[in-house]
Amino acid sequence: MIAKLLLLFISIVFLFSCSSDDLPTVTEDYPYSYDWENHVPFTTSYSTFSLNVTDQYYSYPDTIGGVEMSEASGLGWSIKNPGKIWSHNDSGHTNTLFLLDAETGNIVARYKIGNTRNLDWEDMEVSVGPVEGESYIYVGDVGDNDQKRPDYSIYRFKEPLFEESHRGQNINLVDLEVDRIRFQYPDGSKDTESLLVDPYTKDIFLVTKRGAVSMLYVLPYPQPVDELYTIYKAGEFSFRQASAGTSTLDGSRVMIKNRVEIYYWERQPGETMMEMLSRVPAKAPYVPEPQGEAITFDLDLNYYTLSEELNSTTVPNLYKYNLNKNP
Repeated sequence: MIAKLLLLFISIVFLFSCSSDDLPTVTEDYPYSYDWENHVPFTTSYSTFSLNVTDQYYSYPDTIGGVEMSEASGLGWSIKNPGKIWSHNDSGHTNTLFLLDAETGNIVARYKIGNTRNLDWEDMEVSVGPVEGESYIYVGDVGDNDQKRPDYSIYRFKEPLFEESHRGQNINLVDLEVDRIRFQYPDGSKDTESLLVDPYTKDIFLVTKRGAVSMLYVLPYPQPVDELYTIYKAGEFSFRQASAGTSTLDGSRVMIKNRVEIYYWERQPGETMMEMLSRVPAKAPYVPEPQGEAITFDLDLNYYTLSEELNSTTVPNLYKYNLNKNP
């Protein structure tokens, strides 16, 4: 109980310190180094059928509204643009981010991200990055249904700022400075749809989709830019078919989902991201979607989900799952 209260206090202090202009410098408060070269990947053996459902969230979501996107595959809560959410489509679409109104699901504006390509964008995160006090968008071009791609990319860039003149427009950000983090897996090509960032270390984590179980890989910070390198396997989960992942901006909570369930962890004081994810998770409430592949937390620890269209005929709804403040 003391540990949970301490974690809650840290989270509250962090959240009240967050703004688009004053992101906390969490790396200075959490000195951390790890020998990934000699890391032995963890394994897990829990039954997903017997996992407890957390009481931290109400069982049923609010239906925010329909989102006019055909293949939404990622969500990220905006730090610079309060009350808005970023999203994107996956393969077969342009390198465009959609800015959504979190209260209606309406598309506020579209931003074409210069110096990027959308081979198969599958997930995104808004988090801290190389420059302290700046919020960054991470977009994972990591999808590979046939598991044949020789390498993959994560694009990282400072979060664009919405201006009222952008409303309803298609904005072309041709001069945006973009870091391309180009990598390969240590054990062959992978199809991956889940990306999350540890705000304490700025490490990037990926969770694979195909195979008997989903596997966890890590790109430790600082990630090489514009050069191909090999990342590290961190561990193996007991679930499979992971389709989206997200961390709270304070790093206290993580969710990884497939199309039928959401797996949920709360970080203990002093615990690393890897240590947290190696533990047995709980389940979080989830109302099945046609093809749910996107999830994000807001700054108040609520979470949102979004699906692709069903057979290009049913407009997907944006759902909000509210934090239970009195569990």
